[in-house]
Amino acid sequence: MVKQTIQVFARVKPTARKQPQGIYSIDDDEKLTPSLEIILPRDLADGFVNNKRESYKFKFQKIFDQGANQETIFENIAKPVAER
Repeated sequence: MVKQTIQVFARVKPTARKQPQGIYSIDDDEKLTPSLEIILPRDLADGFVNNKRESYKFKFQKIFDQGANQETIFENIAKPVAER
């Protein structure tokens, strides 16, 4: 059996037009772990319990932007796992 750590990936997809949009940025520096920062201004945070915090930052093994298609996702994530 192959031992491997759990990997976490993110795929940024466009939001529905009716929903208020937050702002996001992707830090994809080759020297660091890719991170995704989501900024939700307080005026867009209506209905959220914790709207005191505006910035949320998460780290992933790889982040795919809105231009990534399903084939790209499969080739990068699922295919290597299936081949092992």
